[in-house]
Amino acid sequence: MAVILGLDLAERLGVCILEDCGPKVIWSSSIALARRDPAGRLLRLRDLLVELISRFKPAEAAIEDVFLPERTSRKTPIALGELRGVARLCAAEAGIPVFFYPPARVKLTITGSGRASKEDVMRMISGELKVAPKDDNEADAISIAYTHILMRRFQAMPQTNP
Repeated sequence: MAVILGLDLAERLGVCILEDCGPKVIWSSSIALARRDPAGRLLRLRDLLVELISRFKPAEAAIEDVFLPERTSRKTPIALGELRGVARLCAAEAGIPVFFYPPARVKLTITGSGRASKEDVMRMISGELKVAPKDDNEADAISIAYTHILMRRFQAMPQTNP
């Protein structure tokens, strides 16, 4: 049994602890980080991740790859990069490998379509994992962790030559 830490890094952090046996959501949430305090946001993320890693001892971490809409502030990529750096550092300190999945890969893996809507993804994870995420960030974190488990299973399958 492996435990996966799923993260949707944003101003409102989506986080999920998913057990691959089942799979089963052990814990998930959406947590507001310090909005107007960049240093506070990084410290809050670090504290949360250190606590979660210590409590649940995940074997691997899955993080949504950075996706930036066309009309994005110039500060957004920097802020997301800082959050990603903190997450990678916390994982590295705990010896946890980190895997990144772009949104289209998550949608494709979960729904069969890389262009699926957030509602389609949420409907699929709600049905498959018997959870009711309270917002998009929590749903994204669950989806990312679930995608990682499905990808691991697919890659572990023996390959056949026709």
